[in-house]
Amino acid sequence: PGRPGGARAVIEDGEEIVNEFGRCIVLSRRIEGSSLHGRRPVRDFAAMDMKAASLLANRPEFASLSWHDGLFLDTETTGLAGGTGTVAFLVGLGWFEGEVFESRQIFLRDFGDERAALAALREYAKDRRFLVSFNGKAFDINLLSSRFIMNRLGDPLSGLPHLDLLHPARRLLGHRLENSRLTTMEEEVLGLLRDHDVPGSEIPQRYFDWLRCGDPRLLRDVFLHNRLDVISLAALASHLSGILRPGADCARFEATDRLAAARLLYLRGETDSAVNALGDLVRSDCASVRAEACRHLSLIFKKEGRWEGAASLWE
Repeated sequence: PGRPGGARAVIEDGEEIVNEFGRCIVLSRRIEGSSLHGRRPVRDFAAMDMKAASLLANRPEFASLSWHDGLFLDTETTGLAGGTGTVAFLVGLGWFEGEVFESRQIFLRDFGDERAALAALREYAKDRRFLVSFNGKAFDINLLSSRFIMNRLGDPLSGLPHLDLLHPARRLLGHRLENSRLTTMEEEVLGLLRDHDVPGSEIPQRYFDWLRCGDPRLLRDVFLHNRLDVISLAALASHLSGILRPGADCARFEATDRLAAARLLYLRGETDSAVNALGDLVRSDCASVRAEACRHLSLIFKKEGRWEGAASLWE
């Protein structure tokens, strides 16, 4: 059957945006602070210790920024391998206004919408001061940068400080997870179980099927998948920063995660914070964590010439 409505089939809940480069669709949602994402309400993610963010990103400039200046970003694309033939047909964005999470999804009804969609992305990004993604440094941002170049448009993203959560999440959580996929971290760490979620590997074909027949049912699950991904960026960033905070809540965080956090603090040059975290873990109920904390703490004391402290731990 022919595609209903021709090349410009209507997207439910979508608003047509018109700019100097053409038209595209933007889907807007407000996620209230009382809404649950996994085990916690969204309002819990609306404030973050930016010193912790700077340690996660290994970018000192994050410490002087506000969490509300961040742009959370995730894309859905026509292929997973990248390359100049790959197009981001859906760009999911999010940011906080107070305790409310604002979601925007820029959608290409067909490839002719791309230049207008990239211009819309530039407009949303112009007042943002940093990015948060999951594997965005290796994929999403590189892909979008290529598309900006190919469409002869200035790239608003490449110069922004970037917190890519994949790398610190691996450092802090990888020791106990089967893999480093975002959905795995959602289930094991955030307590979010997605019902009937569309697998990421199926999403490109869903879009190609949409281009052929224009059936909006093909895309509903894709839009939801993308929106949940973007909210999970805020949730995961909040969780990781919480592990790094001094006096991290022992009941909320796994002892092995706090041990990994102490190692990261020491690696980032936060020796006093690392010593305090390890000092708490020396009294852990878990024998293996207690032993590892003693070992790491004693080596720090040895390096600093604090022989009495090191000797007491060795004994």
